[in-house]
Amino acid sequence: MARAAVVASLSEKPMQVGLSQRHLPSLDGLRGLAILLVLVHMLNQLEGQHGFIAACFGLVAVLGWTGVQLFFVLSGFLITGILLDSREAENYYSSFYARRTLRIFPLYFAVLGIAFLLLPALGTVPDSIAHDQAQQIWLWTYTENWATAFGHGSKAFPHFWSLAVEEQFYLIWPFLLHRQTAKKCLTLCIVLAVVSLLSRVLLIALDTPDISIYVNSFCRMDALVLGGAAAAAFRIPALNARLLATRDKWLLWALLAAAVGFLLTRGFDHHSWFGATAGYTIVSLVFVMFLISAVAAETGAMAGSSTESPAFHNRMWLLLLRSRVLRTFGKYSYGIYIFHKPLNDFVGKPALKALGLPVAEFLLLNLGYIFVMSSMTFALAYLSYHCFEKHFLAMKRLYPPMPRTT
Repeated sequence: MARAAVVASLSEKPMQVGLSQRHLPSLDGLRGLAILLVLVHMLNQLEGQHGFIAACFGLVAVLGWTGVQLFFVLSGFLITGILLDSREAENYYSSFYARRTLRIFPLYFAVLGIAFLLLPALGTVPDSIAHDQAQQIWLWTYTENWATAFGHGSKAFPHFWSLAVEEQFYLIWPFLLHRQTAKKCLTLCIVLAVVSLLSRVLLIALDTPDISIYVNSFCRMDALVLGGAAAAAFRIPALNARLLATRDKWLLWALLAAAVGFLLTRGFDHHSWFGATAGYTIVSLVFVMFLISAVAAETGAMAGSSTESPAFHNRMWLLLLRSRVLRTFGKYSYGIYIFHKPLNDFVGKPALKALGLPVAEFLLLNLGYIFVMSSMTFALAYLSYHCFEKHFLAMKRLYPPMPRTT
């Protein structure tokens, strides 16, 4: 059968109808929350905490590092779900890698090409990019996290460490899950989460620097695999039924877990011994619970699994996650993440220096700066998506999982 015919037939009748074939608006909302946390964390210029409101904002800015943790949980959930739903596909590997490549590579390598090929050819090389030229191989090979761990991190694109962690996960995870059942996947995820926690304990015992633990793929693996565990749980009939039956309780449990975790880790501080060991896992579990609360509520409503109306707090939770603002930021979150640091370094900070604005001293000026830079970053991500990325994304339909022929 020709590929075009296969694609047409699959578009009419998917190989398997699972969560990965459904679009859940709440997941876009969670992505939006994650990228907003990152933006506040990275763009904040406030020094000191003058007054109660400023102190509260400063706390939110400090907690912004957890935005990346939420991205990891979401990636683990979505990628594991895709792999479980297509595990019997004839083109299991080629379909997955082709679709991931079309989503991730074009913008990533376009930015690197502009930085290391176009700008030098034009004779305009910022100091941070000039610093990175001798060690750009780490960026091109998605190993920037290891460069940072060894003290050779990028100055222009230090945030690319998290993209490297995710790409390494995408590279290995399909091989571990091929032909695996959801139950075996769940067991594997739990084991790997424990391994990740123990790896942090070992590295701290060896007096490893905080940054080397923060960017280490093995040390951050628990967020990815715990997200994967949630995906597996939704694909085990007994657990799925239980999750749906208790969907009105998960948000309350998540809020309670967040409060307890906040106290145990002293504000989700990942620099203390407890925060750097169990803290990462606690943050991941809290986000997994919020994720389960959103997915269970939304899929339960779609399936009409209960004659009772959703609880008020669930309705408000879904209303927040389905809001246009969060969903829109979630849709363009990849481009926003790519662009936010270069725009801040090459446009925002030079502008502040030229204008002499004391944003580090005044909360309102700082909020204004965050708003302006976030808007500029969003605008660039929007243009990138519609003028460049979406042409590659449209090609993903050429690589659907194909039913195995016998």
